[in-house]
Amino acid sequence: MYRRSALLAALVFVPLAANAQPPAANPPARFKWQPNQVLTYKVSQQTAVRETSLDEKTEKPVTTEARTNLDLVKKWTVKEIDAKGVATLEMTISAMKTEFRKPDGTSVIRDSANAEQAKEMAGFLNVPVVTVKVDPQGKLLDVKEAKAGSSARLHAELPFRMILPDTGPTAGQTWDRTFTQKLDPPLGTGESFEFAQKYTGGIKEGLVVVGIETTLKTPPKTLAEQVPLVPMLWKGEVYFNPAAGKYHAARLKVKAELPNHQGEGTRFEYESAYVEDIVEK
Repeated sequence: MYRRSALLAALVFVPLAANAQPPAANPPARFKWQPNQVLTYKVSQQTAVRETSLDEKTEKPVTTEARTNLDLVKKWTVKEIDAKGVATLEMTISAMKTEFRKPDGTSVIRDSANAEQAKEMAGFLNVPVVTVKVDPQGKLLDVKEAKAGSSARLHAELPFRMILPDTGPTAGQTWDRTFTQKLDPPLGTGESFEFAQKYTGGIKEGLVVVGIETTLKTPPKTLAEQVPLVPMLWKGEVYFNPAAGKYHAARLKVKAELPNHQGEGTRFEYESAYVEDIVEK
């Protein structure tokens, strides 16, 4: 009797096992906006610009260097969420410190912690400076306001620095996007240039790690024309918390050299490091 029951159980189990479905794949990573949610981030950016030109009298190369250090705290407030999960976000800057080191070695410092200097910053401190619409993948759909810079720059440097793929991401997965940057005076004469941004997925300690590499698809004909485009060639990593549905951090860099950009013996060098971290309550 036992052998017959065991055999019957085995015969019943086989078709059930054969018809069993594989476990469902993990849902894609997405931003999970909450009404009136406030996302706070600390940003630090150090930039150095070195330019070698020829002295008009001696025709010998002369190198000058300027450096900028920026530290700020910015807040994104979710003002509205539509039926498709698209959020209207408003950005304010609650604290800022800038240091500009001139080529002659002198420095100009502005710090919102200084009451008098905070008054000089009143036009963009603790007031809305950017209002955008962002979908659950991080795609920028609309720029309603951009006091802190051009709307085109926001399309180049997304509010949360990257977009998420349609599925995943999984380790080694790649996806990309393109964007166009128009150079208006004084940086250019209205010409547009197309960039490509490649993303590579990874997972580390519960966070999605997105590798970023930005390249020029349509470089200008001359090196001198590349100078204002170099600051958008970011490379590095962006971190996303899939459980919380939040952009978590970024570690990005740009480093470029343009030899002979204004003739033999001249050189333009640009180097910038960008660090951003979420401030959890």
